[in-house]
Amino acid sequence: MPKQRTILAIGAHPDDVEIGCGGALAKHAAQGDRIFILTLTHGSQGGDPAARVRESARAAQLIGATLRLEDFPDGAIGDGVETIKVVQETIAECRPTHVYTHSLQETHQDHRNVHLSTIVASRGVSNVYCYQSPSSTVEFRPNLFVDISSHLQMKLDLIAAHESQVSHRKILHAEMIQATARYWGRFAGCILAEPMVVFRRCV
Repeated sequence: MPKQRTILAIGAHPDDVEIGCGGALAKHAAQGDRIFILTLTHGSQGGDPAARVRESARAAQLIGATLRLEDFPDGAIGDGVETIKVVQETIAECRPTHVYTHSLQETHQDHRNVHLSTIVASRGVSNVYCYQSPSSTVEFRPNLFVDISSHLQMKLDLIAAHESQVSHRKILHAEMIQATARYWGRFAGCILAEPMVVFRRCV
């Protein structure tokens, strides 16, 4: 049996990790890996924060993940000491073998700053990957494709748990998620894939 890995997925807002790497997390869960999710805001700019907290907890429960939910100001996450400290504390607690986070190629300032903070805080982590989000720019150029052909339904379920967002964001509709995964799959020789930028990988 392969050695159990510990996965930490980091997102600025509720639903970020589910959109960006929900398929990869589902694959890890199916392989028996431990999963932790760190979300840094309650997503108040995108809806009722209390509802978004409940939705985050529901999604984490679906995949058997441990959720840490912080309350940084939505839209004003910094890349300085405070954010770095929270990420460092989470890494110290769960000791991940793999970290997934936002990429730098982003139009959203929270996403960029979470990326920068994660890179500083995760210097001791062997595997660090950056996922794509709906606000990624055309400069996002993946060099790793995770085959999620057997795990798309779980990704859809995780995103659907954030019902307050799915109801008014067309980019989160199931057919759009599937079409995006199919597009990236063509580059990897599989049916469905999630694209990643490898920041660091130890094989």
